[in-house]
Amino acid sequence: MNQALAGIAAGILSLHLWPQLPGYLWFVTALMIGGFISSFGRFKWISWVVVGALVAKTGATAYLEAVEMIPLERQNITIVGEVSSLLNQNIPARDVDFKVGSLNHQPLPRGRTLKVRLDWPQEEKLKRGQRWQLEVRLKRPYGRVNRAGFDAERYFLAHGYHGRGKVLQARQLPPAALPDLRQQLFDQVVRLTQPLSRQPYLLALGFGFRDGLEHHDWLVLRDSGLAHLMAISGLHIGLAVGCGWWLGRMIRGLSPEHPRLLWLPVWLAGVFACCYAWLAGFSLPTQRALLMSALVLVLIRLRIQWPGWQVMLVALVLCLLVNPLGTYGAGFWLSFAAVLILYIANLSGLQPRVVDSPTLPQTLLGRLKALALMQLALMLLMLPVQWQWFGGISLVAPVVNLLAVPWVSLVTVPLVLAALATVWLPTISGGLWWLADCSLIPVLALANQAEGAWWDIPARGMVYLLGGILALVVMWFLPVRRYKAWFLVMGMVLGSWYGWPGRDDSLRPSASTAGWQLDMLDVGHGLAVLIRRHGRAVLYDTGNAWEQGSIANMVIEPVLRRDGITRLDGLILSHADSDHAGGLNDVLARLRPQWRRSSDHRAGFAPCVRGETWLWQQLNFRVLWPPKRVTRAANPHSCVIEIQDSARASGRPVSVLLTGDIDAISELLLARLEPGLNPDILLVPHHGSKTSSTATWLATMKPDFALVSTARYSPWRLPAPEVQQRYLNKGAQWLNTAEHGQVTVYIDQGKVTLARYRQDVRGGWFREVSR
Repeated sequence: MNQALAGIAAGILSLHLWPQLPGYLWFVTALMIGGFISSFGRFKWISWVVVGALVAKTGATAYLEAVEMIPLERQNITIVGEVSSLLNQNIPARDVDFKVGSLNHQPLPRGRTLKVRLDWPQEEKLKRGQRWQLEVRLKRPYGRVNRAGFDAERYFLAHGYHGRGKVLQARQLPPAALPDLRQQLFDQVVRLTQPLSRQPYLLALGFGFRDGLEHHDWLVLRDSGLAHLMAISGLHIGLAVGCGWWLGRMIRGLSPEHPRLLWLPVWLAGVFACCYAWLAGFSLPTQRALLMSALVLVLIRLRIQWPGWQVMLVALVLCLLVNPLGTYGAGFWLSFAAVLILYIANLSGLQPRVVDSPTLPQTLLGRLKALALMQLALMLLMLPVQWQWFGGISLVAPVVNLLAVPWVSLVTVPLVLAALATVWLPTISGGLWWLADCSLIPVLALANQAEGAWWDIPARGMVYLLGGILALVVMWFLPVRRYKAWFLVMGMVLGSWYGWPGRDDSLRPSASTAGWQLDMLDVGHGLAVLIRRHGRAVLYDTGNAWEQGSIANMVIEPVLRRDGITRLDGLILSHADSDHAGGLNDVLARLRPQWRRSSDHRAGFAPCVRGETWLWQQLNFRVLWPPKRVTRAANPHSCVIEIQDSARASGRPVSVLLTGDIDAISELLLARLEPGLNPDILLVPHHGSKTSSTATWLATMKPDFALVSTARYSPWRLPAPEVQQRYLNKGAQWLNTAEHGQVTVYIDQGKVTLARYRQDVRGGWFREVSR
């Protein structure tokens, strides 16, 4: 059985190895042939790998078929369905999950589901379970693709969203069933906890509802390592099982002996776990914990003993069968990795030693020591998983968790469970919620002390940390005195891994003192370009900003920190429009550029006007436009800069022209001022608008690469097709962030190498790409 389970798991996870489904189909076919041949020999497990691969292929195909029901180009569509989000009417939440039942008045095929996330300006009080007829503008899952930062397409895939849209008109339909019970319970708890200052945390612990947590709250939870506690996680499902077991034993002990009460603790433990997971909406971590708890309870009932690893393996396969695409989310890997690490740590002797007749201080000290070692093991061994998904780790997480986990587990969560169980008795439930609120005071006070303890780990330093973790793990099981030669070889191997890169560096040419790179980041409609050399960077424009954040925080800073850059050498603002300068305040606050330039009058900024030149990292910066500074720089006043590597390049120097949003008139005047201008790499002016890139401007140019920063679903429909064709007629390679994600140009000794992140670096069968 174990061989079959492992084969199925391997087959499902093999989907991650194939960027395109047609290639994966050939892989599955080859596996089927191999499985048939080997079914008579020693490798029967291949047949189970085929089963897993078919499950993965079926799940992926079903997802893509559902996505393809949404038109490729964004259109107005009429849909009918029901609200599936848990909503708090006191918190304005524009993102609403919606299960679609019919599309353009046509019912969906039987067995087909369509789940979309809608931007819904809430004029009505929405409730989970309500049925609506909506006119919406839908689009397929699409998001920014950069070296680091949030990946919306992967998030949509992992959570089963098939599209995103905006509600234009809405009409509520008569209810076809009773109001949603989960929403009713939630509304009652919202009313009971309304006066409490820590209500958002209580709702997260009670229902997995985290919309009430502000951005600052998330930063504190991240820095303290307590994010896993402020939601219904696997740990809390285990606590629910424990509470149900304890209650069952209490009832059985106080009741007359009866055969039917013998297994009451088992049944109550299962009921508590199922109810708590239902309140959380059966999220992925709760699925894992619920399956493992159910398996253990069934085994206890049947008086069967299984080792812990076998229970984990069965739970893993069941989770994969239920949701094979859930492996594209962080929750899957964090959940199973944490359980596996705790199991291994438990086997390797982190539990307190058993002594004859221990005293109470000895017992407490032993348990405290074991808990501390467990937290240290979690921090170290979870580092690769956390780095992969979040790019760093909290250095104080073991200490904070050592104190907070027992308190939340033994005090807060039981109070929350009791308050939920008595929710129909408002007086009792309200008192329990107040006690739970008070119990969070020391936890959050401790978490606030850890603010700023997050450590971003650059990609080039991660290999040494991984090597150190591997060495510690091996030393744990293999004493150094007995295996000196083995450790010597391992040290030599680790020492030879200098400069281990991220995946995208496989496309980078061999490093040299003359090499530099240009990163046109994928920021949607806007612009942010990084010029980098020798581990230092200059930023040209900051992208846009909005109420909850900015491109600076969401894209620019994560990309820089991934490579170990925490501060900018310089910042250049082309002009003052929000899509180019919206993230200015965040850049100044978090990336602290040493020097700044702009084409308008700004405090602390040097001029960026024609005639200005400077040398940075042996790169020549020459400003070509505008002729003078203005009060507020608009599109025609964009700072146009030519960058050349002639100072250090031994071959032909490569020139880059950054153009901002200059218009046709500015192009004409600049063409007269610079008649011989012919860059190798040209940033297309004004995102490829019809008002720029005139034939006069391009007459003397023949760029090898034309870079344009646009959004896939831009309301301005940029770039204009005729503008793109002008560059193609010039023989330029057209590189658009809407089609290629982040575009990185490596320049070394006159040679240019490209990396398109959507196709070459972070590709996947679920991504929409242009080939």
